[in-house]
Amino acid sequence: MAFFHPFESYERANAVLGEGLRDGVFPGFVAGVWSLDYPNSFEFAWGGHRRMNSKGLAELPMERDTIFDLASLTKVFATSALAMTLIERGWIQWDTPVRSILPNFRHAGVTLKHLASHTSGLPAWYPLFEKMRESFHRDDLETLPIKIRQEAMRKLVFGIDLERSVGTKAVYSDLGFLTLGFALEEVTGLPLDQAVMRFVWRPMGLSERGRTGPYFVHTNQAVFRARDDRVAATEDSAWRHGVIQGQVHDDNCWAMGGYGGHAGAFGTAEDLLLYGKKFFSGYFSRMNLQAAWTRVADPGDCERTPGWDTPSGNSPAFGKTFSSKSVGHLGFTGTSFWIDPENGKVVTLLTNRVHPTRENTLIKSFRGKFHEALATDLRVGLD
Repeated sequence: MAFFHPFESYERANAVLGEGLRDGVFPGFVAGVWSLDYPNSFEFAWGGHRRMNSKGLAELPMERDTIFDLASLTKVFATSALAMTLIERGWIQWDTPVRSILPNFRHAGVTLKHLASHTSGLPAWYPLFEKMRESFHRDDLETLPIKIRQEAMRKLVFGIDLERSVGTKAVYSDLGFLTLGFALEEVTGLPLDQAVMRFVWRPMGLSERGRTGPYFVHTNQAVFRARDDRVAATEDSAWRHGVIQGQVHDDNCWAMGGYGGHAGAFGTAEDLLLYGKKFFSGYFSRMNLQAAWTRVADPGDCERTPGWDTPSGNSPAFGKTFSSKSVGHLGFTGTSFWIDPENGKVVTLLTNRVHPTRENTLIKSFRGKFHEALATDLRVGLD
């Protein structure tokens, strides 16, 4: 069991994280914070990232540089950032019609903003990986070339009907972000993983020499059981033949080759903090940030911006103490990332709460408790 404790002023957050570990919210975690008020970011880790024996003991310790399957953080860490970059270059706008980029997309009236704000009318999710297994008459999709799998997924997504009229209701949709990823590929002329690396992560300095940096995992021609012990393990999956480690957890993303607009990015707490800092450095124009971080006007009850989530509900995951103007996202594997632009804070909490099973949902009530404790620590530290 590893534990890094950088300084004492975070005692409340540390206490809550310790409780979460003892209560089985997750096997382990890496938490990270950056603030305009401090010169350096910090990360600290506790627990383990893979349980290997019959007693459920965490035998591989969490480290500050443990790599996580970021799941839906991909939406803000990769896809939305790529869209913002292309808007900065004048290549697209949020109001660009999807069909002007993807002629085979059947639904008129849908814009990039609709996809990014989950207001397109597309369903929330569909087990497309099962459709792919059926169409190829095989379970070992990882043996097929990624190009074939990507094309098959695109065809399946384009065949899905809208569930409601465009712009009338916000329904969180992986299918919308899959489509957004396809559109950005067409604009850049590159596969999404390469486009994100070329236009976002590399220019931001996230993949400089000497750093592992964020990445997408390609499963093509890979032996699934060969894992990377630097990566936090996720679910013990019967149909995926064991504990998933070093391969993407999301089944649709796995089926299509390890990268998509909705999931597939892997990275560390440091990667996310470095990324978050860029939003305070003038990397994006003020106009671009305002457009990306302002809740959409229609429908009126939408709590999303183009590409980002906001604190919402009676018990928001980012707590009630950070600014209401905060933006970020949650990931199914147990990850989260938030930026508080009003108070100059970047916060990430990376866990593998789905290890060994996704049935563990304690993280839902835990996140708000952690962020409230951290906000108190930050406030007291400045008094």
